[in-house]
Amino acid sequence: MKKITNEQIISYQPLVKSIAYKFLNSGEMLEDLEQIGFIGLINAFNLYNDKRGVKFETYATWLISGEIRHFIRDKHQSIKIPRWMSDLNRKINQFVIDFKYEKKRFPTMAEISDRFNIKEEGLEEVFKAREAALLVSLDQERRKEDINNRPRYEKIKSRNYQNFKLPIEDIIVLKNAISRLKEIQKKVIYYLFEMDLTQKTTAKKLGISQRKVSRIKESALRDLKDNL
Repeated sequence: MKKITNEQIISYQPLVKSIAYKFLNSGEMLEDLEQIGFIGLINAFNLYNDKRGVKFETYATWLISGEIRHFIRDKHQSIKIPRWMSDLNRKINQFVIDFKYEKKRFPTMAEISDRFNIKEEGLEEVFKAREAALLVSLDQERRKEDINNRPRYEKIKSRNYQNFKLPIEDIIVLKNAISRLKEIQKKVIYYLFEMDLTQKTTAKKLGISQRKVSRIKESALRDLKDNL
């Protein structure tokens, strides 16, 4: 690591201040933004190579701005997509790829709706959740708007009810309830009810006694009932 003098830091203080000031709409304190900006400046001093043909001021500006953006986005992270939503998005993506390969065109919303038995209104919420997870605004006011535009999972409903198959709205409620269980409870529920393993096999996989598996199952079912 290069030796950086205090004089070098001070000489570029105006640059850090001017860049930090551009992010005031984020709602963060200017002083905090400047502190983060100085981290970017120090990284610039350590990583700069004049053989790249880029002026140091330009390079430092990139790193200072990037550090501040990362700080804001990390602090104001957008919503996290539930696992069931990630699985659904993955299946939709694969369907679109396969459809395009076979039909030489992209599927319409109606065709995606028909394939997954989800109303088009619900599919819009699925895509809105995907967008919300990918984007986060650097602007405080814009983030308030983003909150209002968050997906409404209750609007995701099946087009038709099918025999011996839970409708998507019930699956969502169940998945969300399971997500609030403790990790050990989730594992027991997964092995017993999704993998259809015996309590004895589940106990061996988790390295606990069969009696403990039974107790965890009972507590998980009680908690699920409360969550539902």
